Amino acid sequence: MNKLNSIVLLATLAMGAAACSSDDKKTDDEGEGSSAFAACMADVTDVCDVTELDTGEKINATACKSMKMVPIPLTAGGEYGPKTIPGGPYAGRTMWNQGLGTEFENEVNDSEPLCLPGGVETFKEPASVNAEILNTRQLDYKGYTIFRPACMKDGETYPVITWANGTCGLTHGYSGLLGTVASYGFVIIASNSTWTATKPTNAVQARAIDYAEALNEDSSSVLYHKLDLDHVGAMGHSQGAAATLVVAADPRVKSIIAWNGGSTNLKPFLYVSGDRDVGGTQTPDSLAAATTGATQPGAWIYYHQVLETGGAATGHLVLMEQPDRVVDMAVAWWKWQLKDDTDAKKYFVGSDCTLCNRASEFDYGVNSQLQ
Repeated sequence: MNKLNSIVLLATLAMGAAACSSDDKKTDDEGEGSSAFAACMADVTDVCDVTELDTGEKINATACKSMKMVPIPLTAGGEYGPKTIPGGPYAGRTMWNQGLGTEFENEVNDSEPLCLPGGVETFKEPASVNAEILNTRQLDYKGYTIFRPACMKDGETYPVITWANGTCGLTHGYSGLLGTVASYGFVIIASNSTWTATKPTNAVQARAIDYAEALNEDSSSVLYHKLDLDHVGAMGHSQGAAATLVVAADPRVKSIIAWNGGSTNLKPFLYVSGDRDVGGTQTPDSLAAATTGATQPGAWIYYHQVLETGGAATGHLVLMEQPDRVVDMAVAWWKWQLKDDTDAKKYFVGSDCTLCNRASEFDYGVNSQLQ
């Protein structure tokens, strides 16, 4: 796997996800009871312009119902966007640089500081995109970013998803996807590491689950007794997908999504790629063959109509450059796999499934075990 194959070219999308509480302490806006939940939601910003969330402080001060993503310049002229991504019924918050000073800190690979700025140019993205990437928002590679429901209801618990970045990927570059998934009632513990399948940081996702377990028992945490640790998922991008295939062996993990990274015989999976992916080796036929050959229930999706922005690998970046295209699918997978939502299941199975018969947008298929 190319070591720069998932550098986050879209920190431009970065702060798209709902931003968040300034720390992980319990506050009185956490939705304890229906009236408190309604009051909490009334305080959430209706639409956040991601370009304004350009510092850690602003991230920590904002919660969003919807996210306005920035336009992306296209090689042939014009631009893609701006797109507004509607959030879910809980809205979303982001908790920035969490877990520092605890036993759950990630060891920093010696290469971490070397990813920027030199690697940014590798994908030949527009200068405006590169400039956004170079703003790291004071990201601390040792910590975590937690994407969670902005408002939580008394008596409810929320499934946990552990996230792994691609090579040199900055966590906030995925926030259009991760923050929106969280707004549907999930808590995503995302490692800030940019070398997630490489020693010494190759256990980041298992360590993130350990951290979630500790937070659930920490009475000072906003997540105290709010996490459904019987329903844990894992997903990651590129090198992070490789890390996800490893953590699939963890008995706590029930299901995975591998973005641009492969299938597994360990847990039910969704395997995602697209035209113009890195290396050009993944095709609809190769995804179908890998999924059919797996012993676990699995589905695959291969995106067409990916952007042409100057770089040759934009199919590797659909989840960052076009999160509006992938959010619904990701939310449905997790609602089915971690919440047993039968309506979400219809997204994937049956001759009239939501993802079926849309060949101009993407190819899609399942194996016989996915029922």
